Amino acid sequence: MTELGNVLDSEFSDELLGAMSDEELQGMLERAPIGQKRRLVKRVKRSVQQTSAATIPNNSRGELQRRISQLPADIQQGLRNRHLQAVDAAFYLCKDISGQKSIKMLKDDDNKVVGICNISRGKLEKGNIFLLNGIILLSGIAAVGETAGDVNYDVLPAGLRNGEFELRANGTTLFSNIACEVFQTTGTHYQKGFYRLDNPKIIRDQQNIEFNVEWASPAKAQTYMKLVLLGTSVMKN
Repeated sequence: MTELGNVLDSEFSDELLGAMSDEELQGMLERAPIGQKRRLVKRVKRSVQQTSAATIPNNSRGELQRRISQLPADIQQGLRNRHLQAVDAAFYLCKDISGQKSIKMLKDDDNKVVGICNISRGKLEKGNIFLLNGIILLSGIAAVGETAGDVNYDVLPAGLRNGEFELRANGTTLFSNIACEVFQTTGTHYQKGFYRLDNPKIIRDQQNIEFNVEWASPAKAQTYMKLVLLGTSVMKN
């Protein structure tokens, strides 16, 4: 009678386990000592992880899948029992930068206004865990009588591209002193002003987010800047 330990030690262990009937495997498990059962559990988990890693898509949702273990325990539990789901997210806001040489794009007095801002007080709502996968930064000049919601935003002009930005969240600095040239997408296949992160960042709920931009010369009159944070959020189902 074949024992589980012998199968696990075989060079053809995966094939032998796969060839067994459900009844054979169940009987072997019932006879096996606890140590051999634990070995099988570890083997199954490793196999599942390897299979999952090979099939994870190369997009924002895939990046979240790779970081499941970094999420808070209650968020993992919510995903397991399907009380939570992963959804595409794009948080944006527009600010007047006329005559300025720096701007804090996210502030604690920001309020949601359609076409201008969809994130309040510079932080995510309670229970909204966000994986930041990309950033879009654009600017445009408003005509007389127009406001932020009327501007046709485009790639940053040279004067703004020569500046730099920083991102703070979760009580720490995630990016610092990065050249705004990364938002120069003219002549590429990327969406206008899109900067894809090579190392996506998890941003937790109810934590202040700061996105600060600085450049050398005062911006022209009626100039507005638009920031979009792209990624995947975990929200209630």
